[in-house]
Amino acid sequence: MDQNYFTYLPENWRCAAWGCTVTALGRTRIPAGSKYPPQRHPEDHHFTWENGRIIDAFQIVQITRGQGTFESARTREPQRIRSGSLFLLFPAVRHRYTPDPRVGWTEHWVECRGHAFETALAIGAITPDHPILPANRDLTHVFNEIHGWAMRDPLANQAIISALGLQLLALLVREADPNNSNQEAAIIQRAMMLILERAHEPLNMPRLASELNIGYTRFRELFKIHTHTSPKQYQLRVRLDRARDLLRNTDKPLKEIAQLLGFHSAFHFSYQFRATQGLSPKAWRKQARLRTKPAGSK
Repeated sequence: MDQNYFTYLPENWRCAAWGCTVTALGRTRIPAGSKYPPQRHPEDHHFTWENGRIIDAFQIVQITRGQGTFESARTREPQRIRSGSLFLLFPAVRHRYTPDPRVGWTEHWVECRGHAFETALAIGAITPDHPILPANRDLTHVFNEIHGWAMRDPLANQAIISALGLQLLALLVREADPNNSNQEAAIIQRAMMLILERAHEPLNMPRLASELNIGYTRFRELFKIHTHTSPKQYQLRVRLDRARDLLRNTDKPLKEIAQLLGFHSAFHFSYQFRATQGLSPKAWRKQARLRTKPAGSK
């Protein structure tokens, strides 16, 4: 996987539909003492250390060997890039980077466009104020998958490569989250799975926290950080999601649905359903079936 290559791809409406289009990617080994960057890229991708560069897309760059320096208009001072490190380039943010001439480096890069990255930037999930991330085995694995598809046929495989670009974004968001640690994230993921499995039960949340070996106060705090809702509200959301499925796809009466999903009564179920959906379960079922009624049927 050390072969040098780079390729530029067109905009693709199929990829744009899911929010990420990879429009450029490559891998280059820069030997010690070499001129950087190599004189092989289009004018809009080329730059010098003196002038830097501004691009109109997002780029993810991983350095797998060697070391060097990175600087952007948002970081101000040069920052050291070591083997395994990864940095993000953002639209409209001037930046520059270069390998250490004594050792060189190997760079892997993917350029992405689309509303998935734009949304992540808008909500602060990724930020040009913190563009550098440490070594990560998962990110390296996805880069290798991307290279594999690109080396076969980048244009024919653009949709697959772009889907992997979304996977890179998901990993970047996970690693960039200042409130995230792998252990805490694992606890909350496990809690969400248990709530899904036991949605029909009258769950005791302090007992659930104890089962996960975490204090209840800290559990509530972490759950809110990671899901933007409380454990109880998450359980209610799961129950109402299942209620909509049952209303749409079965003829079960409201009382039976309420019992299946752990509501105290049909009245309690109807009250909670109307509060979130704006319609009673009966009215929602009627509308849902009208929307899915086959054309021409009476």
